[in-house]
Amino acid sequence: MTRNDRFERTPSVTEHRPHFALRAATVAALLAALAACSLVSLKSPEKPLSTRDLNARILTREYSAHFVSATGQTADQIAKAIDDPAIRLNALRWKISAARKSQRAASQMAPMMGLLDTWALAVQMSDFFTSGEGQSLFGPQQDAAAATAAQLAREIETLARRVGTPEEFAKNQQFITRFAQDNPLQTLDFARASIVEAWSRDAGGEVKLVDSLGTVPEALADAGDRVRMYGDTGPELVVWQAQLAAQESGVSSQEVKAALRRFDERIDQLNAMINSTPQLVSHAVRDASTRFDSSWARMVYDVHVEEGNLSATVSAERQAAVSALDAERAALAADAARIANQVIADTGEQVHRLVRDALILVIVLAMVVLGVPFAAGYFVGRAHHRNRRGITAQPE
Repeated sequence: MTRNDRFERTPSVTEHRPHFALRAATVAALLAALAACSLVSLKSPEKPLSTRDLNARILTREYSAHFVSATGQTADQIAKAIDDPAIRLNALRWKISAARKSQRAASQMAPMMGLLDTWALAVQMSDFFTSGEGQSLFGPQQDAAAATAAQLAREIETLARRVGTPEEFAKNQQFITRFAQDNPLQTLDFARASIVEAWSRDAGGEVKLVDSLGTVPEALADAGDRVRMYGDTGPELVVWQAQLAAQESGVSSQEVKAALRRFDERIDQLNAMINSTPQLVSHAVRDASTRFDSSWARMVYDVHVEEGNLSATVSAERQAAVSALDAERAALAADAARIANQVIADTGEQVHRLVRDALILVIVLAMVVLGVPFAAGYFVGRAHHRNRRGITAQPE
């Protein structure tokens, strides 16, 4: 079938007008939607992150995950190799503090500040275990902790060398070395000074810490990366914190296992007693059931009695309220009838006075309207008559 044949089979042109109107309306709606879309737009920040900042953010957070994993593995190895509760407690504190501080440093708003803060943390931890206050926390396993911390410090230094120019690396290395020397770690809690404040003080107040927050996709990726980073280590941190609280309170894992074992033994003894004396258990259950049924029946009876008393009281109160309402309604109806009669009487009297005054006014008006012309004609005729008599009385 050709196109001409299809048009020849069309009954009339008017039958296609609704379809044409519908198509025109659809096209108009689409054009309006496109115009609206051009008016409503999301304007992202015009300046995205630089390549250096973006690389620094990605590499720093990857290193933070490696930092947490390495310190955790070394701490677990130290705890397994030594039976001293104090050393094992120190190992647990180390991996908790390392995980928390590393995540905090890597999630700085400015990517370069995150890199520098993570770098400073690694150098501070290495100095702490090598020549600082923490050089004797792990006894025979101190070398393992110091070796891990030194390796992490070398890795972050290599990473920082790849980000930026050699001049920037040299400047940042001097700053990190001076910061670590001026702010050494004192305890396993890893209480640290603010590197952002130190950098701002060293660079001067005129230097911008954050040049750009990036575009909207970059900001969304940053938020998702933060959620992933904290979500990966969150459950482990909760478990470690619980273990730390238990060990600090003097409860060891062996004691917890022994207590659970004793509890299981008592449960087994109770089950054995129940199985060996079913008659005693049956009597006890039946006695408890009888007492419960008696108490339940007594409670239901008391509730039924209270319900009857409450129903009688409510009925009496309702009857009194209805009687008072009927009396008030009758008095109100009498007052309404009296007021209506008084209004009708006053209205009739006023209407009567109004009609009387209106009739008097009409009579006076008629007298004025009819009497004035009559009087005027009378006086005019009389004057004319006098004039004629005067003219007739004059002699010829």
